Amino acid sequence: MTEQIKPIQSAPTEETYEIDKLNLIDCADIRFAKEESGYVTAEYLGKTYRRVNLTRLIPFISKTKYISVSYENEEKEFREIGVIKNIDELEPEQREIVWYFLEFKYFMPQITKISSIKDNMRGYIFVDAETTAGKKTICVRDWYSNFKMLNEHYLYVVDADGNKYFAPDVDKLDRKSRSVIEMFV
Repeated sequence: MTEQIKPIQSAPTEETYEIDKLNLIDCADIRFAKEESGYVTAEYLGKTYRRVNLTRLIPFISKTKYISVSYENEEKEFREIGVIKNIDELEPEQREIVWYFLEFKYFMPQITKISSIKDNMRGYIFVDAETTAGKKTICVRDWYSNFKMLNEHYLYVVDADGNKYFAPDVDKLDRKSRSVIEMFV
């Protein structure tokens, strides 16, 4: 008697959830308005969303492409409405509202010179720097995670209050700045 071997049916290896889909927003279908409070409202496909949040999905590569539009629902959960592929496709007044929101949200002064970095030996460093927003003493907690090179040239700094700073090419900083940075990156 010969036993027949039945093929094993395997379960699907990957399930697709709604969250896995990228919903690209047609710029002709969405309208933004700036409220007196400073928040942004969006109207999209017949629905009004108050206090929307705009997020750059690739902030170190592009300021205008792949902008997520989300809102907070009644359960205090963030839900994405969709993604604008390029804000340059918006009408000029719409683009201005989005651009203003993003520039405010992603305000990152550029570091132009570093005079000194002092380690207080308690997990903080203090960076005396000149930036495009003026002279700053930047207090960095957990410098290993918050004072780092994102590639060979781009320095990214997050201070203890969550403010962000950058130097797009440390090789273009003066020699003293580069020598001070070398001790911490």
